[in-house]
Amino acid sequence: MRIDIFVLSFIICLIFLGTILYLIRNGKLREQYAVLWIILTAVMMLLSLFPSLIDSMARWIGVSYAPSLLYLLGLISILFILLHLTIAVSSLTARFVVLTQKIGLLEQENLALKRGEAAIHPAVPPTGAES
Repeated sequence: MRIDIFVLSFIICLIFLGTILYLIRNGKLREQYAVLWIILTAVMMLLSLFPSLIDSMARWIGVSYAPSLLYLLGLISILFILLHLTIAVSSLTARFVVLTQKIGLLEQENLALKRGEAAIHPAVPPTGAES
């Protein structure tokens, strides 16, 4: 018995979708990052079920060899994922800098309190201080 390549592709997409959902459910993958993966998996499942869509898209765009359109779509998909992850890393880097600065200020304040000095940047005025 020979399995059609499109059926095999659909089965692989189902396994991949199941893996994504499993990772989300176990907290290994956040939903905001999984959205792109789910969309890409849905597109691949659609193309697996209806391979004539690739030919139609290729004719509409003007691509003479339809399978090369899959490479283009794959490259564009990877670029979107890389852009999304770069944005996430940039955001985390900015948050890391702020957190590092806050930790530095707290450590400096903690050392000043241990020495019995007044706090450098007190958030709350010292108790017992009369105005």
